[in-house]
Amino acid sequence: MKQLTANVLVETEQRGSNHGLVLTSDGIVMIDGPHKPSDTLRLKAEIERRGRLRYILNTEPHGDHWTANAYFDVPVVAHEGVRTRILETDMTQMIARVGTFGPEEPKLLEGYRPNAPVITFTSEMTLHVGNHTFRMVAMPGHTPYQTAVIVEPDGVVFTSDNVFCKCQTWLQEADPARWLQALDSLRALREDTLVPGHGPVCDKRYLDEQESFVREWVDSVRSAVGRGWTKEQSVAGLTAMTDRYPMDVEQDGMAPMVMKLNAANLYDYVTESGIHRRS
Repeated sequence: MKQLTANVLVETEQRGSNHGLVLTSDGIVMIDGPHKPSDTLRLKAEIERRGRLRYILNTEPHGDHWTANAYFDVPVVAHEGVRTRILETDMTQMIARVGTFGPEEPKLLEGYRPNAPVITFTSEMTLHVGNHTFRMVAMPGHTPYQTAVIVEPDGVVFTSDNVFCKCQTWLQEADPARWLQALDSLRALREDTLVPGHGPVCDKRYLDEQESFVREWVDSVRSAVGRGWTKEQSVAGLTAMTDRYPMDVEQDGMAPMVMKLNAANLYDYVTESGIHRRS
């Protein structure tokens, strides 16, 4: 892992979400974790060399952020919606998918049981561990349960997947309007060092680029709807942004699928259908 501050280490070059360790005066706090069990066990050995793990903080409900929980016997903290989604996950399907990530993974997934959050919140909560304070703030956008973790006093913000730095953005269940609000909330923080959900560490200057890409996606789908395209036509035709950014680590070849997922969700958003249907 890379040393970001005296107390914060981050990993941005493994498959799955970025994750980090915060070394407090009363043990270690892990923020998200590796997607691959083999990476998780290497991280576990690293943690054991450095001290005692106290908590895991999960920032969203997608499996690349919480699969690693199961390999640690510590309490997990997350948005209430993250706990619900983990408990509703088809674990057989999830295990089968993660098992395709490499030859080591199937054996390490035998007997897998998720370690779902046991401490939850819906808007904001503060966790004090030793000389550190962790502010967990709900910032829905990429998912309804997105959370930013502000690490004080180190001045670091784990943004989760509301920021994809210099790699393809997944909008498969995004609410773009709320996402743009989340970016404004990140801009308003005094902290400037951002650990994105995917891609290299950045600062708040990158938020304008992230916003521009979200807006461009919505404008492209809105234009297709305006031309009378069906959802199927939009999903098939809106692939022009495939080459804008590379896919994240070990996701080569997935760009066409991501474009289709993005277009399908945003079609529902623009037409107020599917998960975006208004009551």
